[in-house]
Amino acid sequence: MKPGFREIVSCFILLLLISCLQLGRFLLPEPAKKELLSQRQMKTDLTVLVKQLQQHSAFLVLDPDIQFRLEKRLQRLKQEYRDSIAINRFTAEVNKLLGELKDPGVRVSQTALPSGVLPLRLKPMEDKWLALNDKDEPLQNDTPFISHIDGLPISHWQKIANHFLPPEQRNSVPMQMPWLQQLDLLRREMGLRVKDEVLLTLYGADLQPQNIEVKVPQQFLSAPLSILASWQQLAPEIALFTLTDLNAIETDPQLQQDLLRAMSHHILVLDLRHAHGFSDSLLQFLGNYQDGLSSQPLGYGRYRRSPQLRRDFLRPLHFEPLTQFAPFPPVQAALDNQPQPNLSHWYARPIPKLVAATVPDSGRLVLLIGPDCRQECEWIAYAAKRWRRALLVGEPTRGDLGRLHHFTLPASGLKLSISASLGYDGYGQLLSGIGTEPDLQLPTDAPLQWQGLLSLISPEQRLRKPTDAQSELALPNTQLSSATPSSAARQH
Repeated sequence: MKPGFREIVSCFILLLLISCLQLGRFLLPEPAKKELLSQRQMKTDLTVLVKQLQQHSAFLVLDPDIQFRLEKRLQRLKQEYRDSIAINRFTAEVNKLLGELKDPGVRVSQTALPSGVLPLRLKPMEDKWLALNDKDEPLQNDTPFISHIDGLPISHWQKIANHFLPPEQRNSVPMQMPWLQQLDLLRREMGLRVKDEVLLTLYGADLQPQNIEVKVPQQFLSAPLSILASWQQLAPEIALFTLTDLNAIETDPQLQQDLLRAMSHHILVLDLRHAHGFSDSLLQFLGNYQDGLSSQPLGYGRYRRSPQLRRDFLRPLHFEPLTQFAPFPPVQAALDNQPQPNLSHWYARPIPKLVAATVPDSGRLVLLIGPDCRQECEWIAYAAKRWRRALLVGEPTRGDLGRLHHFTLPASGLKLSISASLGYDGYGQLLSGIGTEPDLQLPTDAPLQWQGLLSLISPEQRLRKPTDAQSELALPNTQLSSATPSSAARQH
């Protein structure tokens, strides 16, 4: 029986009513964000967290005592918060708990309510601290340095910030910086009263302290880091190439041409301090700085066994089954001597095929690295460390090499990521969580001392020994705290 006119009109009205109801949802006020978790909700989230770690965390299997430490922390949490816990506080406690893993791939999204933060940006300068505003200028020109916050020395605030960092990252200023901004969180950690103002102790050249009281904001937006051009001429024989998205090299022909032009110089300064991404295209170009290619794998990897994972889990990270390779007997022995039933069989990462590039016979590569050099950038730093024509400058990387597993805690809504795989160097030794040390250590929290760096890598000097260069870079007259690479190039 065919529907009549009345039935068709009724269906149309019904659909129209449903559409109006759906559109009406946008007019309703957003529900208030949850501020507290009951103990039952906290226990639910902690149960899910531990289950996810036990099933997917690759770092969990490296330490036989970690289960005991996690259980000890969980018991303390359940005893300390018997009724409820603020979501901000729960987020901090989750960070502490995950710090036990020593996993550089841990990410905890900040979906909690905004909390009071420091109304300035701290910047270390030798043994002092600058207090900068949102334009990265001193809060007060006559007293640009800060010594105390709420009457407590900054060193004490650093000590408290260490509570939220894994053991190997404690006392690392770059790792402490995000936590030093969380004023109210650190106040609660120390048992201090949370208030709407903060007392700052500033001083200048005369060392006379001056106390000022500033209102505590819910958010502090510092001036964004200056974005350098993809490629610049620092000096006649020196090119600077800066890259943050390693995947862009694979798909951007213009970026590839810029890189080739930069590589044609006698010295290429490659800034990867904030680089991330999984494409191996950049390594295919940079392999031209290596004297002779090896038939051995670049490194090795394994992932945490799980029924949900396929055998090609590591393929996006450019790993192939070990059966396709013939490692040297000592390396094979090193791999065989690391049985781990909770981890997969071994996989190997081959050295990528080279892309043709014109590099001068005397061409050199200076690689700028730091803690934010992650994922594929880690492999580039590890590979270049072994090239005779390359010099690594900056700070150690963190060893963030694993493929991540993502999950969400149901009650708090926190989104978390952990490393589900591990990377090993070409000798079968663990590289994840360890990273690569630079040949020349320099603070990389910008701006770089370009004049000293240029003197180090100038063609006349031909990449002097790091010990000779460090003394020059430490001289006051080489520090260009406000100079940009382009201004440094003009001075040459």
